[in-house]
Amino acid sequence: MKQIEMKIFSFFLMIVLILTTQAYAENANAVEKTKTWCISLIGKSFTDRSEVKSLLLDRAKYSVIDDLFKEIVIKNNKQSAIMQKPAVRRYFSENVKISPNLEYKNGNNFGEVCITIQASISNETIIQYRPFNIKKSYCFFDENVTLKTLKLKTKQQAILQALYDYDERLRGKMTEDLLGLAHNIQYENSGFSASEEKYCVDAIFDVSPAEINIFQNQQMSKKLILPKKESPVQSELYPFLAATVSKKITIRQGSVQRLIERITTSNQDEILYFFLDRMDDMVLENHQNGIYNACVILANLDNHVLVQSKNQIKSLYTRLKKDETQWTNTLTQLDAIIARLNLQLTN
Repeated sequence: MKQIEMKIFSFFLMIVLILTTQAYAENANAVEKTKTWCISLIGKSFTDRSEVKSLLLDRAKYSVIDDLFKEIVIKNNKQSAIMQKPAVRRYFSENVKISPNLEYKNGNNFGEVCITIQASISNETIIQYRPFNIKKSYCFFDENVTLKTLKLKTKQQAILQALYDYDERLRGKMTEDLLGLAHNIQYENSGFSASEEKYCVDAIFDVSPAEINIFQNQQMSKKLILPKKESPVQSELYPFLAATVSKKITIRQGSVQRLIERITTSNQDEILYFFLDRMDDMVLENHQNGIYNACVILANLDNHVLVQSKNQIKSLYTRLKKDETQWTNTLTQLDAIIARLNLQLTN
């Protein structure tokens, strides 16, 4: 009898332990996730302890945000290409809170150090990533257009009016931009009304509250940002910079060499930040040619310029290293850059 009681007790104890050690948990107000990230110090050179802590925190934050994004957004929107947009991912990242209670410790392997962080995202934010279904009945008539155009206009107006009903702030925005906010569109009960000489249609579609909020923020930013006058160096160099990361092979062809020939002491900061500012988006879009070209050009910059962004460069290396076979040539370029920076730090 006692043996049976002990087995029952052990079974319930095991369940309790499983529940209390979950890395992914949901409470009444938020979803939380704990992440431990480790790096090996063997063969690496750091200036001080704070640099190690900063690198650990950056990598752990990126990893935990990536996990939450996949578990909350991608998992619930598998068929939606909207959620793969870099802007959607950035908006999600901005809403993830990292607890200030960080735990640093030695890892299980020799020369390994680790960090454990706690991240959370509110349920209020999570709801924004769930598709919201809208239905709008709309009738329209214009005697000055053909029947084909009338049908098209009616369908477009049905979507636009539905979007205005959903969020009044969308009124007055460009039609082309607004139509892009409607997804999985279906039309029902289309035809001329019996009582009125109007063409009518029921428009049914989904919107993403998160995407609409991002759209509103972008529109607001356009109003707030005043046009700045670029220096002659910036305006002259920009076309050469943009060509190296173009998705059109005809534009990229020969662009790297043309840009390298224009590198001077005074424009290296501009070149560095041009590529680093676009790197996250290019990784998310899997723009392999653009990233490779960027790394080739970075390898031609002076050490004293690169060293100010060494953590970002190392972080990029770590991200690409996860899929080493896909990024072999790019990793070779990054290896050389990091080796140069490590040598400079030890001298």
